[in-house]
Amino acid sequence: MAETTVTPGCLYVVATPVGNLDDITYRAVEILRGVDIIACEDTRHSRRLLTRYGVSAELVSYHEHNEQAAARKIVALLTDGKSVALVSDAGTPGISDPGYRLIRLAAGQDLPVVPVPGPCSLTAALSVAGLPTDSFFFAGFLPPKQKAVEETFRSLETLGSTLVFFCPARKLVRALETGAFVLGSRRAVVCREMTKIYEEVVRGTLAGLADILAARDQELKGEVVLLIEGRPSGESNLDSGQLESKLGDLLGEIQGASELGARKLTVLAAEKLGERRNRLYPLVCGWLNEHRQDQ
Repeated sequence: MAETTVTPGCLYVVATPVGNLDDITYRAVEILRGVDIIACEDTRHSRRLLTRYGVSAELVSYHEHNEQAAARKIVALLTDGKSVALVSDAGTPGISDPGYRLIRLAAGQDLPVVPVPGPCSLTAALSVAGLPTDSFFFAGFLPPKQKAVEETFRSLETLGSTLVFFCPARKLVRALETGAFVLGSRRAVVCREMTKIYEEVVRGTLAGLADILAARDQELKGEVVLLIEGRPSGESNLDSGQLESKLGDLLGEIQGASELGARKLTVLAAEKLGERRNRLYPLVCGWLNEHRQDQ
């Protein structure tokens, strides 16, 4: 095997463990030992890993609050012939973190940028989820506000690819409930605390997972990769007029439908018609308004 060497003026994008400190490649360790400078999101966090593997390079801070100034400083060091390794707090730099801005700036000045592949929670979750991986769409972190989460799901509901999101565990149940309302009874997988002591992979439907996790005694903690199956190929393609007509026929056959409420009727209609709840809900509300006015 060829000896790993470090090139002056080169930016190395180094993947580090997601959780388990043993998940690091030989090459990554040699690069980290050989570079002049290591750019970290949190120097205190990274020092634990670096100390374990005998890495003594100078550390500089690079994170979302100082990224522009820090990126210019690091590029200046590269131009002066210093070798730099970019690491994130966990996993592969540039995946939903500010690392891409430094990479773009360095590449824009024709400085060499070299990947040192390794751990990534995204690919780790995909590998064990049991959902199709021939095509997937990574949407990054779900937005913090609930309305934006719903809008995100709506914007992706027609994709046939597996959908992948990052989500804080404390917001997971609400995200699953919203996903169930917008996307229907799709299969989903929750991968929490990957490679760590409390790692778990939970599979089910969106609504089923929401019920399971909401019933737990303790609040969920940590980071989650949420995977949701894409739009099923056999899903109905009725236009709005056809769907409204079928829905009206169905609701007309339900005794006391106007007393059940829009959400319950939507759930019943979704099961019978094989349609998404979010598509049916406004039609159900319209039917109820019209039906109540006629009474």
